[in-house]
Amino acid sequence: MNEPLIIKNKMPLWLKYIILLFPFIIACFELRTLDNDFYFLYPTGEYIFNNGFPHTDFLSMHSNMQLVIQQWLSTVIFYLVYSRLGKIGLFALIYLCYAAICVLTYRLNLLICKNEAVAVILASVSNFLIFNQFMVTRPQAFTLLVLLSEIFLLEKYVQSKKYAYLIGLPLLSLLQINLHASMWPMFFVFMLPFIAGAIPVNIKSFKLEANGNIIALLATLAVSAGIGILNPYGTDNMFYLFSSYGNNGLDTTITEMLPVNIGTTNGKTIFAIVLLMVFTVYILKKKPFSVRHVLLLLGTLLLALMHAKGIPYFYIYGIAAFSYIVKDVEIKLPDKITSRINNLYRILIAAILVAIIAFICVRNLTGSISAASARQAHYDNLDEVVKILDRSSEPVVLYANFGDGQYMEYKGYHPYIDGRAELFLQQNNKEFEYYGEYYSLRTGHTYYRDFTDKYMFNYLILNGSSDRYLYETLSHDDEFEIAYEKDGVYLFTRK
Repeated sequence: MNEPLIIKNKMPLWLKYIILLFPFIIACFELRTLDNDFYFLYPTGEYIFNNGFPHTDFLSMHSNMQLVIQQWLSTVIFYLVYSRLGKIGLFALIYLCYAAICVLTYRLNLLICKNEAVAVILASVSNFLIFNQFMVTRPQAFTLLVLLSEIFLLEKYVQSKKYAYLIGLPLLSLLQINLHASMWPMFFVFMLPFIAGAIPVNIKSFKLEANGNIIALLATLAVSAGIGILNPYGTDNMFYLFSSYGNNGLDTTITEMLPVNIGTTNGKTIFAIVLLMVFTVYILKKKPFSVRHVLLLLGTLLLALMHAKGIPYFYIYGIAAFSYIVKDVEIKLPDKITSRINNLYRILIAAILVAIIAFICVRNLTGSISAASARQAHYDNLDEVVKILDRSSEPVVLYANFGDGQYMEYKGYHPYIDGRAELFLQQNNKEFEYYGEYYSLRTGHTYYRDFTDKYMFNYLILNGSSDRYLYETLSHDDEFEIAYEKDGVYLFTRK
């Protein structure tokens, strides 16, 4: 039986919009900078738009590496927007995605719990948590929106039993495989809770009514999987995730692949949220139960704990799933108090909320300006290095590390490595284990002269922290000298 579509805990419009707009307003008071990955995404989109789909690398110095551009559509979108509208246009695109996520997050929470006060508060918390870290100039901005749309359509289908809502899922799958193929398998992971919820259970005294038609859901999954072949790289794109992650070198050095640490801000936040959830369930005692929502909550929590990359899924989809458990919570003031709240009190409450938001906005803006200035200073130093390279009378054979390589590619050079970590795995590039070699060098397991002489680098851009081994050894090697040095950026040249 469908639940009656009765919205409980209605809120005054003025209060509802203040709370819902809270995270978006704060987001507008932050100085944004281009994500580091943008500097390889942009030239990739430019190449595809002008030359078609490449199958060997054209950015790094390793031109024989086989190449699969798993986010090709995102790169083209970024290129077209940035080349015509600049940074303002690109950030406007990200903010547009964020606005859509904010609206859809609220709609999903309301759809699940039918409780306006609960939906408004939880949606605002989710949106506040994801913006600063996860709404950046990378394909994940599109991924969060696509997967949120998927869950919303699945929930609409389960509640309405209308098959029309399932029609949109193959189209979303097609978008995901072309926008961000490495996250395409997650599209089917998020279908599993709904498929499990569609299985009728009747064990002794425990009976659970099926939510949805399991045949229809499995058919939708099959069509969505089959349509994934419609991409420029075929099955290589479809299985890109399985050949790109699970590598020890990547999992221990890439920040977003590390497990959550309780010492980090995200670790503390997740711990606090889970503790609050457990406490809430304990207080409610007679808690409602829904297979799909419990699985969605626990599954996204597991994703968040395993890898930092999975954190936004818990913040958005896990918290939305939890709204079902608190759907009957009443958030209202006693009648004696509400009867005394006149327009003057409403104005006072609104003024206090606006003042709090304004304070957070100012603090957020100040902090982001400081961070953006430090980031820009680093790129300014790299620009000075580029000027030196531009004056070189001989072909530049360049070493740049994992963090700076893409910026040098953006400037037209072809460094040893860049931020496309999985591309430099031999299982993907079919040429050589460059990432393993890079990891071995950074940890001091590869002798520096064996490395520099192998590629005959005549220029090496080093970072004082991430390239500590190379910096210490080259500083005492008479064959190399420092041509530029400022704020931890060093350019070594071969004499």
